[in-house]
Amino acid sequence: MKKEKSIILGLLIAASLLLATGCDMGGGTPAVTYAIGDTGPSGVGIVFYVTDGGLHGLEAAPSDQSTSQVWIEGGSTQTTVNGNTSTAIGTGLANSNAIIDQAEHTGSAAQVCRNYTGGGLNDWFLPSKDELDLIWDNLVNDGTNSNNGVGGFDESNYWSSSEGNSSNAWSQTFLIGLQGSVSKDNLRRVRAVRAF
Repeated sequence: MKKEKSIILGLLIAASLLLATGCDMGGGTPAVTYAIGDTGPSGVGIVFYVTDGGLHGLEAAPSDQSTSQVWIEGGSTQTTVNGNTSTAIGTGLANSNAIIDQAEHTGSAAQVCRNYTGGGLNDWFLPSKDELDLIWDNLVNDGTNSNNGVGGFDESNYWSSSEGNSSNAWSQTFLIGLQGSVSKDNLRRVRAVRAF
C-alpha cells in the first residue's frame, strides 16, 4: 500500500511539472499566438492582421524595400496580368507570383518584395489592395488605434499587388488612407508582407 501511494504521488508530481512548464502530454510545444503590433514569427516583421485567435495572420517588413519603384517595368505598355490578380485578403502572394510569371517581366514592385529575405525567410510578397488597407487601418491610422505609427511608414503612396486594369494598379496614400487605381509607371513605395 505504501509503495502504491509513492508511485501515485510520483506520477502526480511528474504530471504537475509537465503542466507547469507548458509541455503538453502529446510531446508538442504550446502554440504561439500574436496580436496586432507584435513582432511576428519572422523575428523582424510587424503583425498587422490575425486570424484563429492569433495563430495565423500577416506581418509587414520593418522598413520599406523601395522608396521609388514602378509597379512593373515598362508601365502600361508591359503585358497586363489579364485579370489574374485579386484585391482580397489572402491573395497578395498569388498576385505577386502572377505579376512575376508574365512572359515579358523584367522587374516590378512584386519582384522587389519577393527578393526580400527578412528574418532569413523568402516568402515575402507585395500585399493585395485589401491587405495594404489593413496595414493602414491597424498600424498607421491616426484614430484610436494603440498601434498608431508602428512600422515607420512614410506618409506617401504604397503599391499593392492588385491590378486595376491593363494600364493601372491599386496604390494607397498613407497620409490619409485613400486608395486609387493609378498608372503602373508611377513611382511608389514598396513594403513586403508575409503570411504565417
